Amino acid sequence: MQAPHIVVVDDEEDLREPTAAYLRDQGLDVSEAGGGVELDTVLAGKPAQLVVLDVTMPVEDGFSIARRLRGTGVPMGIIMLTARRDVVDRVVGLELGADDYMMKPYEPRELLARVRSVLRRMEAAPAIAAVPPAAEPVSDDGDYHREIWVPTGRGQIRLPVEAIEWIEAAKDYALLHTAERSHMIRVTMGALEQRLDPAQMIRVHRSSFVRLDAVGGISQIGRHTTLVLKSGASVRVGPAHLAEVRHRLGR
Repeated sequence: MQAPHIVVVDDEEDLREPTAAYLRDQGLDVSEAGGGVELDTVLAGKPAQLVVLDVTMPVEDGFSIARRLRGTGVPMGIIMLTARRDVVDRVVGLELGADDYMMKPYEPRELLARVRSVLRRMEAAPAIAAVPPAAEPVSDDGDYHREIWVPTGRGQIRLPVEAIEWIEAAKDYALLHTAERSHMIRVTMGALEQRLDPAQMIRVHRSSFVRLDAVGGISQIGRHTTLVLKSGASVRVGPAHLAEVRHRLGR
């Protein structure tokens, strides 16, 4: 069986080469590109199943490249890498069609897991029938929502709330983080708060919720309190929510 072809795109050679070498060691067919022009040359010679794409690059940034790739209509996974920590940047990346979005610095094993996850979803895509858009992005089941409609390039999918570790929001969007990837929906935090079961999800900041049983511990650094999730992710706790969070967690 032929290994999937992946292109790692990053203008910083000292970051690009180790990433590409690690993925090759795991049995993947990996090419490298220092920017959009080099990527176009690579793809002209050999189609890729997935592109690992840095956001901050000279001449053409990752957002522009992702937009171009999606504009071709060619099925291709996109994982974006960035040192930017603003949630708005992640929303933009996902809205442009990225399948996943990782923060630098990252653990190579996590990148590999996400690459494999995106490849699996692409292989399964032909078997997934597109679901007609729902009137509301969140679907009902009893008093509180148990699943959320998530739009994808291959139709809408149902995401169980119990699979979501935490949620962060920016303006009218929310990013739903699972252990494998992030999903984006257009919905406000206020709307989510009314629809999510407070016994399952707790608001820990003005712009974030956390699933209670996903919490592994609490970290206190100076005046800042952070929840450390079992997946390794960290979520800041807002001062206004700290007392309730400690009470609910019994810590």
